[in-house]
Amino acid sequence: MRTAMNFPRQDGAILVVSLLLLLVMTLLGLTAMQVTRMEERMAGNARDMDLAFQSAEAGLRDAEDRIRVMVARPATCSTAPCGVWQRTAVAIPSNLRDQTKAWWVANGQEYGTGGVQEVTDVTQDPLTITQEQGFVPDSLTTGHGPPDGRDFYRVSAHSFGGTETARAVLETTYTRRF
Repeated sequence: MRTAMNFPRQDGAILVVSLLLLLVMTLLGLTAMQVTRMEERMAGNARDMDLAFQSAEAGLRDAEDRIRVMVARPATCSTAPCGVWQRTAVAIPSNLRDQTKAWWVANGQEYGTGGVQEVTDVTQDPLTITQEQGFVPDSLTTGHGPPDGRDFYRVSAHSFGGTETARAVLETTYTRRF
């Protein structure tokens, strides 16, 4: 028969090994939580930027549609509010991307019906600026009456996403015959 005296002494080695394994598993769990939180933030920021981009795209299409349905060449102006800005308007800088929200509100035209939020999930409807770029005649010959040709417009749109930290500014050139 064996007695308790015959067993070798263990001195708690299994306890130390268990605590070390528990510590390693805790660190792995904390790291996984931090990675998951970071990925969730990145996905939220990507969604916010996509909302800003899509809203600005809607603003561009709305401004282009306003030009498309006109029956005659629009009258241009150089002071806000303008439907179509003159090509040489001093109020319109060449780089619209760096302009502040206050500048866009003062000089831009709101998407759809003014004062009504029509684009959902964004902080405000997109703002657009349409600027006359010039007229290109179809031929260089001169004759009686005005020449046939195309008018070119620079259409710019500014929009925020779900928060004001994500914003997008898009530009396009739109051409139309009158």
